[in-house]
This record gives sequence, C-alpha cells and structure tokens, in this order.
Amino acid sequence: MRRFEHAWDAGDFSALKVFLTLLLVLGGFLLGNFPLNMLYPNDGGRTMSDLVSFFGFKTLFILQMIPFFVGIVAFVISARFIHKTSVRSWISARPTIDGRRLLFSFGLWALLIIVPTMIDWYRYPTKYEFQAIDFQFFTSFTLLAICLPFQVFFEELMFRAFIFQGITKRTKSVFIAVLLSGVMFGLMHIGNPEVSAHGYGLLGIYIALGISISLMAFLDQGLEIAFGFHLANNFITGILVTSSDQAFQTHALLKVDSLDVSFASTSVLLLSLLLFLLVCYQRFQWRQVFANRNNH
Repeated sequence: MRRFEHAWDAGDFSALKVFLTLLLVLGGFLLGNFPLNMLYPNDGGRTMSDLVSFFGFKTLFILQMIPFFVGIVAFVISARFIHKTSVRSWISARPTIDGRRLLFSFGLWALLIIVPTMIDWYRYPTKYEFQAIDFQFFTSFTLLAICLPFQVFFEELMFRAFIFQGITKRTKSVFIAVLLSGVMFGLMHIGNPEVSAHGYGLLGIYIALGISISLMAFLDQGLEIAFGFHLANNFITGILVTSSDQAFQTHALLKVDSLDVSFASTSVLLLSLLLFLLVCYQRFQWRQVFANRNNH
C-alpha cells in the first residue's frame, strides 16, 4: 500500500510546479477575501465586534468562508492540471476514504471538549452566561455545520497534505514534516483577534494542536482522523462557548467575557489531547505504522 507521506511520489512535483500551485492557492485565497475587503468601509474599524456590527453574523460568516471555498477549487485544479494527479491521492493511503474514522474522531474530541466545559460551568456558574436556544442559535448551528467542513478541508489539504507531504519528499524526514507543518499551522493564526487580546503566547497552543494533528495524519496514514478532530474542535467550540475576542462570533449556548488561557485551562486541553491520541493509538493500532515504515 502506498504510504500517505509519499503521495508526492505519484505525479509531477518539480519546484516550479509546486511554486505554481502555491501561487494559485494563495492567489485564490486572497481573491476570496476580496468581497469582504471591498464591502467593508475604511473608517469602520477592524475588530471582530466592528465587523459583526456592520455586516451581521450571517453575512460576515459567509464572507469569511469564501476564501476557503476558492482555495479548495484551486487545489483541485492544481492537482489535476499542474501535478497530473488527484486530490484524492493526497487525502488517504487507504483504497477508500474511511468515514467511520472521521466520525469516531469527531465524536471523541467533541466529548473531550463538552465534558470539561460542563464541569467548569458547574464549578464556576458566574463565569458563563447562558444564551437562549433560539432562532439565532439554530442559524449559527446551521451555518457552522454547512460551512466549517470546507474551511477545515482546505486547511487539512494545505497543512496535512500538500505541505506535510512536500516537506517529507524534500527532507526525507517525517519528523521534520510533522514539526514544520504543525508550526506553520499554528503561525497561520497569528492574525486572530484572540491572539491580539491574549498575546503571542497563545500561538503555542495553536502550534501544539498543529503538530498533534500532523502526527495524527502520519500515524493514521490519512486525513480522516485529523479532519474529524479539527472539525469537532471548530464546530463544537463554535456552538458551545463564544466570547468577544474569538475569530468567529457565533450565538453559542454559553458566553464568556474572554477566552480562558489560564494554566489550569491549558493543562486540561493538553491532557484531553493526550487522551485523544492514546485512545486512537490503541483503537487504530498506530504502532503498526512504524513497523510498516521500517519494512518499506
């Protein structure tokens, strides 16, 4: 079976063609941001609260999603016409994409987000404001359910497929590929409003998550587990807890003044992440990946 990290062995991935793909994808992403930039007045401010006030949640969220739709199209075009391969070959080393892995990953990480949040709400009820389960909530729920898979798929294609597989091809080192793709994923969030509010130390959490997701993709030889984890992280947090310093302003069930980046909260997140990896390591027999790699 072809190995996930060796997807670039099939197709033409010369330096020039890799550059053309990156140019096409990043150009498409910038083009997708054009409607938001054109519609927003120069004197309207640039905070998330300003954007929500001007556009409204629904319009703003859809405008924020357009770059990801365009980016996916750019990847599909580049795979077919530049590299003479298919996006499917970048997604999984398995003959077919395993939906059961995706659902298991989504459900497990959703549980590991919800349970600690409910415990924290029970212990510190004044920290949270419960928001009504009304039309606004269902609007947020529906928009996130429809749009977030495209956002997550684009980011997985970029960081866990194209960049991860490309670094592996060039360096011959999975370790370097996991590390660099994870760091690049974390640094992508440098412009998020929560980073501006809480400082660049928050990027350490994003980098840790990025490295962990890249490790998942390698150990599971595909994007299914990584995609399910990433989607659950964005979707469940989006409908469960919101704050004024988040990138996505949703009408979630609970509202807090700002994100909790305390030592205790970060420790719970890292322990939950470790538990997730251990469960998947055992359930999907990831230890065999190293044996198969040595044999290969």
